[in-house]
Amino acid sequence: MHGKKGRVLDVVCGPGFLLRQFHKAGWEVQGTELSEQSAAHARKTLGLPVHVGDLISARFPAEHFDAVVLWHVLEHVSGPQATILEVARVLRPGGVFLVGVPNFGSCEARLTRDKWFHLDVPRHLNHFTVPTLRAMLASAGLQVKSSSFVAPEYDAFSFVQSSLNRLRLRHNLLYQLLRQGRAKILREANPFQVMASLLLAVPLSLVSIPLTLLAALLRQGSAVSLYAQKPQRSD
Repeated sequence: MHGKKGRVLDVVCGPGFLLRQFHKAGWEVQGTELSEQSAAHARKTLGLPVHVGDLISARFPAEHFDAVVLWHVLEHVSGPQATILEVARVLRPGGVFLVGVPNFGSCEARLTRDKWFHLDVPRHLNHFTVPTLRAMLASAGLQVKSSSFVAPEYDAFSFVQSSLNRLRLRHNLLYQLLRQGRAKILREANPFQVMASLLLAVPLSLVSIPLTLLAALLRQGSAVSLYAQKPQRSD
């Protein structure tokens, strides 16, 4: 591959940190983002090529990429099957696809129901069980090679926030305090709710570690990632 390890596409690449690591490892990289603002860091700070728009609008050449990543993106798109079909089109034969999504069939989702952190209405437009996602990949001609039910950046927090929601505290309040306008949330929220969320988060975090590890071992993690491959052509 002319000194390169291959071409990789990160769909909705965010600030571009994953693409930067691929680039450092010798890959030719390409990203997509949904707005100029979202693409700014990857483009201007890291100097990476990022298409603004959805995957289909990019019109990448067929069989162009050796690897495609959709890391917790598919739940946000209005046409998930069309997106997977486009991934299959731009992957070369033998190319690999990594897709991660919240696991709608997990114990956590079933137990907490409408209080589940990963529902995230209206930002999440779709939710997937493992059999559903496998079927969608298969219908696009992609073969699932392995799966993982461990996502440390999601698992523990999802357990904590879902538990707090289940205790009937303000929905996703802890997440809002940590990730959104803290001053605005503090002005609007009930002080008791804020204190209860913060205090309960500590013991719940400790409990989350063994429980989320056990859930992963039982293939019941709150998030799932599938590693699929486009079949080689038969000669």
